Amino acid sequence: MQGLFYKKVLQDPIMQKVMALSQQEDIRLREEVMGEIIETAYHLELGGNLFKKLLCYKIVTDENAFTLSAEREGKAIDATYKELVLEDIAKLKALFHSDGIEIQLREKETVFQKVYDAFEEKRSDEEILKTLIEFYHQSGAGMMNGYNAFKWHTNQKLIGIKNCDTIQLEDLVGCDYQKEMLIRNTENFLQGKMANHVLLFGDAGTGKSSSVKALLNEYKHQGLRLIELSKSDFRDFNAILKCIKDRGLKYILFLDDLSFEEFETEYKYMKALIEGGVEVTPKNVLIYATSNRRHLIRETWEERQGEEVHVSDTRQEKLSLSDRFGLTLTFTSPNQKVYLEMVYKLAHQYNIDIPENSLREKAIQWELLHSGRSGRVAKQFIQSLM
Repeated sequence: MQGLFYKKVLQDPIMQKVMALSQQEDIRLREEVMGEIIETAYHLELGGNLFKKLLCYKIVTDENAFTLSAEREGKAIDATYKELVLEDIAKLKALFHSDGIEIQLREKETVFQKVYDAFEEKRSDEEILKTLIEFYHQSGAGMMNGYNAFKWHTNQKLIGIKNCDTIQLEDLVGCDYQKEMLIRNTENFLQGKMANHVLLFGDAGTGKSSSVKALLNEYKHQGLRLIELSKSDFRDFNAILKCIKDRGLKYILFLDDLSFEEFETEYKYMKALIEGGVEVTPKNVLIYATSNRRHLIRETWEERQGEEVHVSDTRQEKLSLSDRFGLTLTFTSPNQKVYLEMVYKLAHQYNIDIPENSLREKAIQWELLHSGRSGRVAKQFIQSLM
């Protein structure tokens, strides 16, 4: 069975074997394909009817002209694509309801439940088409609907991060202004309005990285994705942008704990990306960076008093990097009142049953014996009680 768009799905070895079984019973082939389905479904953490769930997984994670166009354009997708893909949908529906393999396990939650239901309930081809377009437009095509955050590898390209930090915006205490500005900027970005690259600067443990992770958890269902990068990835910026610039989703390039030594020159790639390069930054990409240094690049007194004739030009080149972020938010260490609010909130969250006076006394002792007051110190204190 060939396909116009979903060729990789219909020609998948497992699907080919299931189709063969629907034509002619073969006990040896049945055992072989059952083993392959069970093994594949196990690694994908699928439940319910394993064959049907596996087929739907392959449908939603397939990248082709139709799925990518649906992700980017949604209901406005070209009518020709809609007409042509109906042939593939009819074939996929026939395969879904074929007398193939029946392996039933405990149900597990999936992101493509609506797609599964559309096939399971034998809806019309047109209704299934509508469901698929809505799914791709909201959740993305290919691996984009399987992961919310990614890392970059020069050879393997984007690698999905399976277990992300689950922190929520309401968990962050003592940085209300910073949260408000980040939320406003991110919502503008998601709505296609003007938005700024953001530098989150301040003391260690004050919530800079947690704020960005919480934004992902808040807006991942609205098409936001995060790509975590390191300095070594800067030379691959063009390759990274090539992977995501024409997608329908929105991407934050997350540069955590960013700083440069005086001998490092990777910052030049970043400057060109933010502003000043021949190729403009795609509209679906923003940079959010955190740093303990206001100007990102380490500067020494030796540099200021060095032998270079135009030393001010060199200094300005380095210091101009932080100025290219349209929004700079400063995170400071909390006072004792805010620190204790963090402790009380975390104690409630983790069901720590200690009288408030005793908890207050222990929290103050903890911050005096450790690295001062911060959200990180408050969490470490609560974890010590657990």
